[in-house]
Amino acid sequence: MYVLETQFREQLGLSANAGLGALGVADGLDGRQWAEHEFGGAPLGDKRLSKRLVTVADAKAENPGRAFSGVAKGDWAATKAYYRMIDQPEGSAVTLENILQPHRERTARRMLGQKTVLCLQDGSDLTYTNLDKCSGLGELKANQTGAKTRGLNLHSTFAVAPNGLPLGVLKAQCIAPEPRSPYDKRRSSAIPIEEKKTFVWIEHYRDLVDVAATMPQTRLVNR
Repeated sequence: MYVLETQFREQLGLSANAGLGALGVADGLDGRQWAEHEFGGAPLGDKRLSKRLVTVADAKAENPGRAFSGVAKGDWAATKAYYRMIDQPEGSAVTLENILQPHRERTARRMLGQKTVLCLQDGSDLTYTNLDKCSGLGELKANQTGAKTRGLNLHSTFAVAPNGLPLGVLKAQCIAPEPRSPYDKRRSSAIPIEEKKTFVWIEHYRDLVDVAATMPQTRLVNR
């Protein structure tokens, strides 16, 4: 078989790595090009944004515990470019799913090189109660004092090799939980599963079923 069009991946909206073979756990992660490998070509609607994402990922990896303004070390132009990248209107292509797409594809290729992969689901609460002017936040569980907190719930599926080495994040969602209406008198058993907060676990499991179909020689264990 010969490729008739060398740019077919780009024309189909795929990353440069789509459809390629298995990767070793550390392949492409040990050099300066790791960010390009993991995030390059993310479909953000503008190639300049995709390039900015690579630059941001590379810089943040050097100081993962700091905000980007601190990572930029006074580079105001870089800081402004970062905020332009993330400050997008609703409906923009700059979404968590699109940002992770190249990394997800590389993760799947690392999984192909394993006989068994542990796919670990978990949720984390991201609390932003002090950001009074921030919109789009949901209502999280009450804290120890009973006070309600605002923020997002991050649910992710993390792929890990049997020896504990990380392979990557397969799927991640940020959800703004909405409180149940006081007028909703339905019993819990009468509420469709799609409306329940726990439905996200089923969504991620279904995603793993789809992933498993692409790698029949690898056993996926969902926990």
